[in-house]
Amino acid sequence: RWKGGRMKKLLILGTVVTVSAFLASCSNKSQTATEESSTAAVSSSSSLETSSSSSTVSEAKKEETQIIGSNEYGFVKVPKSWVRFHEVEGGNDIQYCDGTDINIVTLNTFKAEQFNISEEEYAKLDVVTVSSSILTSKEQSSDFSKVWGSKSTIGGYEAYVVNAIAKSGKYLVTWVFRSNDGKIRYVSLEGDGETLKTILPMVESSWSTTKSE
Repeated sequence: RWKGGRMKKLLILGTVVTVSAFLASCSNKSQTATEESSTAAVSSSSSLETSSSSSTVSEAKKEETQIIGSNEYGFVKVPKSWVRFHEVEGGNDIQYCDGTDINIVTLNTFKAEQFNISEEEYAKLDVVTVSSSILTSKEQSSDFSKVWGSKSTIGGYEAYVVNAIAKSGKYLVTWVFRSNDGKIRYVSLEGDGETLKTILPMVESSWSTTKSE
């Protein structure tokens, strides 16, 4: 758990908590841009806490990327070969994948009405409370063999991170943070260890409220 966090009220997040399509199917076929050969070590919190300062993306990698997102949800860079898809069950999030049902990035923004609170309450809502709710949801799920919390930075913002390892071996990393405009943001990345080794630092270093190269 994150020190200093306290559950002030029970948050009924519903589909908001499961906004990442962990079991979604991405039917569009495309070639993954990941070509790293070394083994990813992402089974501990220290290895998942990748700071933006150490997340340098080479010029070659930049040329192979695209900026995805929206003014409402924020923007990140992903490999140029990744494609957008929509879950069968619906949802208002923005998701891109590498053409498989394994490697997926999800963008969303929490709103006051999703928590059944006023805008004034939303402005004071502790990000730790939201993160703790997501962490608890993952802990109670039978899909995961390990769940833990950590801290990191994304787009220059301090974020509370929910890390999870599925029983299938798939990783899920969820960043929750408040941007300068007061909105509580949600970004998740799921996939195999090798892909996360490349994409995780790209996501953390590139997230922004504006679309810029």
